[in-house]
Amino acid sequence: MRVTTVAASIRRRQRGASLVEILVSIVIAAIGLLGIAGLQARSLSMQLDSETRRVAAALVAQLRERVSANQEGYALALGTGYRRTLNAGDPVVVPSCANADACHAVDEVPAVQLALWLTEVRRQLPEAAVEVGPTAAGVTTSMTVTIGWLEPNATTVASDGACDRIASVRTNPAYRCLTATFFPG
Repeated sequence: MRVTTVAASIRRRQRGASLVEILVSIVIAAIGLLGIAGLQARSLSMQLDSETRRVAAALVAQLRERVSANQEGYALALGTGYRRTLNAGDPVVVPSCANADACHAVDEVPAVQLALWLTEVRRQLPEAAVEVGPTAAGVTTSMTVTIGWLEPNATTVASDGACDRIASVRTNPAYRCLTATFFPG
């Protein structure tokens, strides 16, 4: 009889131990799931940043195509017609050409092209700020474009200096920028 009592006592202790083991394994599983959720949130944040950079690069390529289409007026208009600063919140006004059938290549085409492009930038990037003009070295055949956009999850100023060309967002830690130089044509 004593043997059955000892066996029953061992079984009772094992039942209690297995409950503790289950609670410990639930806590470990919960910590693991929280870690996975954190990784997923970080992954989504990086994916959003990557998509926004892709959109900014596509917009620069789009501007390059627009400028390349104006071979006649590009070199003459680079100093004035293709120079523009757009701060977040500035209105974009699309000018009309004096002749509705054909805009003047040097004076009117750059203004219309930039205004239409800036409208597209504003549509695709949140709180966009843009700086467009000839390269800093003064080379008249190349153009530098900097596009800045609001990234709400950003907590530090980008250290690559990409936002240095846009004074209104230079020190704002919520902005990210892309700078590109291209040679139309």
